[in-house]
Amino acid sequence: MTDHSQQDQQIVARIQMGDKESLVELYRSYNGMISQLVLGMGGSQDDVDDVFQESLIAIWENMRKPDFTLSSKLSTYLYSIAKNQCMRLLDKRKRTQNEDPLEHTRKVEGPTPDKAMDESLVRKALQQLGDLCRSVLIMYYYDGFDMKNIAKAHHFTNANVAKSKKYQCLKQLEGLVKQKYSASDFLR
Repeated sequence: MTDHSQQDQQIVARIQMGDKESLVELYRSYNGMISQLVLGMGGSQDDVDDVFQESLIAIWENMRKPDFTLSSKLSTYLYSIAKNQCMRLLDKRKRTQNEDPLEHTRKVEGPTPDKAMDESLVRKALQQLGDLCRSVLIMYYYDGFDMKNIAKAHHFTNANVAKSKKYQCLKQLEGLVKQKYSASDFLR
């Protein structure tokens, strides 16, 4: 085992023990690499920060799973996650730039109460979910990812596991919304 792979395994072990300082070390060590990646893909400096933050969250969640094993260099693993995060961010931006600006207005102005919902309340409740649930729901409902890609992004066994997790998270979100708000809170 080389010194580099020993160092990688030490960082993994520290993350698995809950040492958040190890994320700061990852940030310092790989900031230049991630910056080059994101800027090279057409992202901005703000995108670099967003992608790196989301990548570190994903690394934290993945490495804290009991069955996690690092099967590549840590830099390769981080690069792969960051590349996926960047592609997702840029794809989402591209889709929203190509949308009809009046489309969202038409959805909200409909005559039925469900179309007149105040989505900001749902978004507030969404922020109270755990990182994994929030990520799964955002990928599915906001980013338009299918279950196969969600499973791959979160290292679930298959699309059925992702579908089950989405259902659990949606129920959790529904419980939060029902606990904090009444139906009249959602009507504008």
